[in-house]
Amino acid sequence: MNGEIDKTDQIIELIREANRIAIMPSKVAGIDSFAAGIGMYHILKEEDKGVNVIYPGKPPEEYGLVEGVDIISDPGQRELLVSVDYSGTDASKVNYSTDNDILHFSIGPVGRDFDLSKVRAEIRGLDYDLIITIGAQLPDDLGRAFQDVGGYGKSDVLNIDNTDRNQRFGNINVVNSATDSLSLLVLNLSVKWGLRVTTPAAESLLKGISKRKGI
Repeated sequence: MNGEIDKTDQIIELIREANRIAIMPSKVAGIDSFAAGIGMYHILKEEDKGVNVIYPGKPPEEYGLVEGVDIISDPGQRELLVSVDYSGTDASKVNYSTDNDILHFSIGPVGRDFDLSKVRAEIRGLDYDLIITIGAQLPDDLGRAFQDVGGYGKSDVLNIDNTDRNQRFGNINVVNSATDSLSLLVLNLSVKWGLRVTTPAAESLLKGISKRKGI
């Protein structure tokens, strides 16, 4: 697009192989970007992908009610998982209590020589195979959220934008300044990539297109 090498086949393969996808509309690009992101969410859900929209703060008021969309405002939040392998013991009871924000739990009975290496703790977060940014000229437009979801080398990044000021920060960059609406660009690209534009997706994209044109 606009002189860039067409990477349609590569993008189709990237989407096909991704199980977890984060869609990141830029707040800087306003409602058009948000509507495009919601539209893309519905399109990828139709492909049975695990999808989240990453959008810090409140959605644009002019968009209206957002229903049936998994929006995460703080992707920096993580979950602590503690696992205990008590196989080979007589343990049959689990008890827990909290005291001054400290969680205590016990499993028993176990022998005095129980192997403590079987007790493990890990931090789990939002791990994505693919990040799709929409309307961001550079990563800073997305704030810390871009780093929190693995945007700096941990995940593939598909960067979609409609301005030549875009810094091409993605693994794949689709930048078309000839299309004045991000929602229209996402619509055209989805058809080109062989993705099904569902009714909820079309409604959101139409909302972005109309708002962009001031209708």
